[in-house]
Order: sequence, then structure tokens, then C-alpha cells
Amino acid sequence: MSSHPPSSGDVRALYEEFPYPLPNSGTEPIYDVAMGLDLVLPSLDDCQVMDAGCGTGHRLVGLALQYPDTEFLGVDFSEHSLSVARELAKNHECDNVSFRHAEIGGEHLGRDFDLITSTGVIHHLADPAGGAAWLQQHLKRDGIAYTWYYHPYGEFDRLLSRRLVHTLMDHSVEDISKTVLADLGLALSVEQYGTRTSFAEVSAETQLAADADAYLHPIVNAYRFQEAADFFRDGTDWTVVHGINWDGGSSLIDSDHWAEGEFGTLASSDLFQSGRLREVFAGMPPEVQLDCVELRLRPTGFTLLSGNEAGLDRCTAQTRANVRNANLLRMSAC
Repeated sequence: MSSHPPSSGDVRALYEEFPYPLPNSGTEPIYDVAMGLDLVLPSLDDCQVMDAGCGTGHRLVGLALQYPDTEFLGVDFSEHSLSVARELAKNHECDNVSFRHAEIGGEHLGRDFDLITSTGVIHHLADPAGGAAWLQQHLKRDGIAYTWYYHPYGEFDRLLSRRLVHTLMDHSVEDISKTVLADLGLALSVEQYGTRTSFAEVSAETQLAADADAYLHPIVNAYRFQEAADFFRDGTDWTVVHGINWDGGSSLIDSDHWAEGEFGTLASSDLFQSGRLREVFAGMPPEVQLDCVELRLRPTGFTLLSGNEAGLDRCTAQTRANVRNANLLRMSAC
């Protein structure tokens, strides 16, 4: 039975056994972050980019291939994951990406970045606030942070199942970690976060890595939009919701175009079929509109963008509109 609170060492041990997001270098890169960034920053030319908690590097290599003239650094504390990442980069002839063994929240890396991506990492840290502060300490004054989190509304059932798994493991006299998921019939759906992009190669090995991350992970937190944004109050001027994921769908947020919705962005008609309710929604303050999005769609995850005023000129009009309308750092924590 477990007798101590989970630590970063426990998290590292999980990823040494189950490298994530894809467990081997023979698979294809994942391009969801690369596609999402295209609608945030029109250019990454001459930029320094860090992927904090890059894992096996599949999203990082996807970025490096999308932006061959940009320098990328992947940071992770799992040697096994980094070995997969290095081999993946070699397989795809990425000479604009390098890797460093380091822990988020540890010593400063001695350099700052124009862009930091960190997807699905902060919510797994023993000290999430400290990890978010570490990211902000590595941003240039006009730098942008791109972070992704679990949301408690859409993840409610999964997190209950995870708690059951850990309760059973903690009270078993033998190690049942290799069999408990099969015994309970638990497997993460490929549609849990809206698309199959993170399941680019659906194999038994890939499914096992996803299931281990979903149900065996020793540390899992989930946040509402405002709760995650509050991590960035001390080091940035603005934080906005960029995109949301839910079971079977995903969309970007464009708070200037709720009524009609642009391509790939959420519209009020996606929330309410009733024209009467859409009119009510249109008259709400931006923070209440975001509350409605959470309550109506019950996201499984979401992406935040964070930065300072100096970085806004680098961003797209859509991002600037979101900052103008719905900067979560202007709002009180719920």
C-alpha cells in the first residue's frame, strides 16, 4: 500500500516505463500543436522555441517540420522518453531541434524563449503553480506561452475511474498495475479530446501508453479556465482561452465572432439551437460567456495563451480580439 504522497519521482517512473505520447520512434509526428500555433503567431522566423515536457517529442518534431527555419528545444525529465524523441528527430531529419534532460520547476536553463509550448504537463506536476512560474521565468518580454490542461467537467468520469484504479492498487497485497485496467474494462477513447491526432498510430502499444497516462498516472489535476489562468497572474499581462476539446469535438475561441463563427471556431449556434438563448448569450459579459461554454460543452481539455503587452503585436487579430474581450487575468477567480 502507498504510504507517501506522489512525487515527481513517481511521475518520472511512469514515463520511464510508458513513454508518452507515442512510445516508439517508428510512428509519425503529431501536428495538432503546429496547426494550433498557425492561428496564434503568423511567423516563427528567427524564434527560439521550447517545448517544456516534450515527452517522446512527437508534437515537437511536428512543429520542427512545420517551421524548418526555427530553432526548437525539447525539455523533459524522462531519459526513456528523450531517447525516443532523439531517434524520432533523426528519423525525420530534423536538424532544427535539440533536447535537454531537465525538470520543469528546477534550475533556470540560462536562456529565454519567444514561445514556450507545454501541453498536458502542468496538471501532472507535484507543484503546478511552481511549474507555471518556471515557464514564465523563461519567456522573453514579448514571448508567448501555449499550455494545455484537463478540464474537470468533461474528465469527471475518467477521473473517477482513475481514482478507483488507484484505490484498488493501493489496497492490493500484490502489484496489479499490469492487469487492473483490463480487469475493469478501461481504455481511453480515441475521441476523448476531440480528434484522433494524438492517436496517429492506433496500436496496442500506443493504446497502452495512453491508458497508463489516463488511469495509472500518480498525479492528475484538472482546472476550469479561470483556475488555470490564475497560474499566470504574476508573470504575464494576459491569458486567454485559445481552444477547447470535448468528447468527439474541438474548436477554437474567437470572441469577436460568436454569432456566426469563423471556420474552426466556436459559434453560439454550437452551444444553443434556440435563437432566444443565443440572444441571451450575446448580451452576456465575456467572462460569463466562457462560463456558459464550460457548462454547456463540458470540455475534456483546453488551451491557454499567455503573454505580456509587448507580445501582442506578434499575435494574430483573433488572439488580440480574445485578449481585448476576455483576458482572464482581468477577472476574479471563481
